[in-house]
Amino acid sequence: MNTREANKQQLIERIEKELPDFARMVKTTKDEMIVLSQDAFAADYQENEFTLLGMAVKYAGLYNREVTIIPNK
Repeated sequence: MNTREANKQQLIERIEKELPDFARMVKTTKDEMIVLSQDAFAADYQENEFTLLGMAVKYAGLYNREVTIIPNK
């Protein structure tokens, strides 16, 4: 396995471990946009949560899913 494929596998494993409900939703709902509140991740501006958000978006992209983040009103 090359480095890119290993990194991809690590991404998949981390999201499926840390965000199992999100991973399940991405895999089981088809042709629906994924909508997240801006506070779904990093509500208190934690750097590790920003990283996890980026990983979640990348994970969704692996399944050809679109992610939209809506602002708080």
